[in-house]
Amino acid sequence: MKPRTFFSWILGWAVITACLCLLVHLGFSLREIRSGARIVIASVWSDGSLVDRSIVGYVGARTERLDRTLSERPRSTLVYESVVGESLVVPWPEEALSISFVPGRDGVAADLGGHTAYLTPDELLQQQAYDKGVSLSSLQVTIGLNIPLVFARLAERLDTTVSDLRAHGSLRRVRVERAVAGATPVPKLTPQALTVDGTRDSVMAAARYLARGVSGEGRFRYLVDAPTNRNVGGYDWPRHSGATYFLAQAAALSKDPEVAYAALRAASHLRDHAMVACGEHRCIGDEDVVDVGSSGLALLAFVEIVRTDLDAAYNFVVPELAAFLRSQQRPDGEFMHLYDRRANSPVDKQLLFYSGEAAFALSRAHGLTHDPRDLDASARALAYLVGPGWRFLGSRYYWGEEHWTCQVMADLWSRAPNRAALDFCLGWNEFNRALQYGPHDTPYDADGAFGFGTLVSPRFTPAGSRTEAALATLEIARAANVSAATVQALDDQSRRSLALLERQQFRPGPTHLFVDPSAVEGALPATGVDWSLRIDYAQHAGCAMIRWLSLQ
Repeated sequence: MKPRTFFSWILGWAVITACLCLLVHLGFSLREIRSGARIVIASVWSDGSLVDRSIVGYVGARTERLDRTLSERPRSTLVYESVVGESLVVPWPEEALSISFVPGRDGVAADLGGHTAYLTPDELLQQQAYDKGVSLSSLQVTIGLNIPLVFARLAERLDTTVSDLRAHGSLRRVRVERAVAGATPVPKLTPQALTVDGTRDSVMAAARYLARGVSGEGRFRYLVDAPTNRNVGGYDWPRHSGATYFLAQAAALSKDPEVAYAALRAASHLRDHAMVACGEHRCIGDEDVVDVGSSGLALLAFVEIVRTDLDAAYNFVVPELAAFLRSQQRPDGEFMHLYDRRANSPVDKQLLFYSGEAAFALSRAHGLTHDPRDLDASARALAYLVGPGWRFLGSRYYWGEEHWTCQVMADLWSRAPNRAALDFCLGWNEFNRALQYGPHDTPYDADGAFGFGTLVSPRFTPAGSRTEAALATLEIARAANVSAATVQALDDQSRRSLALLERQQFRPGPTHLFVDPSAVEGALPATGVDWSLRIDYAQHAGCAMIRWLSLQ
């Protein structure tokens, strides 16, 4: 091909591409609606359910029917959602339609036979319909809107069938602004506005949420659906242990008897019902093959209970669990993460988090036992985690979830300082700052969260766990005279994530969308639109807040 022909093809391709991009932008970008022409949807919510709705002329307007409904339901809430923008959507394939809506901000309008029906963001949040459309199995995430649910609800409102709506109707995305009648708007918490008192209150709200869910036998309400307050099911000993560790810290911070009693009930359940024989040692688990994460975090919880004078009796089980963890360590410092109780033998496989958890627990145990073997095991594990464990092609450009590793580094610093580990954690946090969303990024209230791109709603648990590590690194960076610019970057990173967590905590949250707002108050959801409440969400956020308080 002649050079002139080649460049003609390139120029033609560029022009066609630019035209197509312009057409897509003109057709599907959000069109702002001026204030005088906006549709205002007034909805009455009661006990977490939509009970009445009218289209009104302006925010604050009411109809006779709305007034009647409000008088009949004295605990109801009137909410206005003003349509401030709209756009076309890609109707096919369904996967493209599903990802046409911004989670938490966009609703759906359907037009059929001269009639229009709306599904507002409040309804979609209450139905937990966001991030339920397209499964990305390789990333273990789901994105997009639940389109079958959307069609079912809209068809019901238009008094037609789903097949008729799909065949003859049309959908639009609508952007709304919400105003709750009688509510005073709360200013958005910024990183600069964080206060010791406000953060302490957030810690205790999270702790009391977990404490309310500890049963008489010491088991947590593990996973809860916030809108319905239903238990979803499942259980996990590492997360039980981690939540117990947080409750012990919160009890020491506040001297709150309810939180202290819940921590002790959860700890006694570990000691009396989950502590089993693993060969000549004792470990935590209830299956034939157990993991070191359960024992590591249980040890961390028991040490905290003794260290803070909640119950000195746990001093007797600390050496037992520490001995089990040491027995799982290889000569190079790495841990074997599983133990087969049938074969009485370790299983040399590695899973996410467990080496850091075991190393951190052993470091903390040494503070009680003063057993040099615990200190040596923890120091050797840290050296492996920041050395051979990360020596591979591309390790300079990629880090995994190392939030426990950096807490080990900080905990060992006064007894076994490891400058290579500090350098590792400084680099790890620099990497995370590149993944941290800014105030103008598009996912739902993303400032301070960590993630990839705009299609996946960022999860809040990494904001908590990575902030635990960032604050641990910040503490040692100050002590080790690291540059002022790096110290400031760590402080800014941590404040942004903490402000996010405090904003997203249900204190009390959008109570009109909850069946029982008091039951979920203080909890942390998975994301801004996924309101599942797992115990480790509150744990990591609360532990990060406690670390921040300790540095003030």
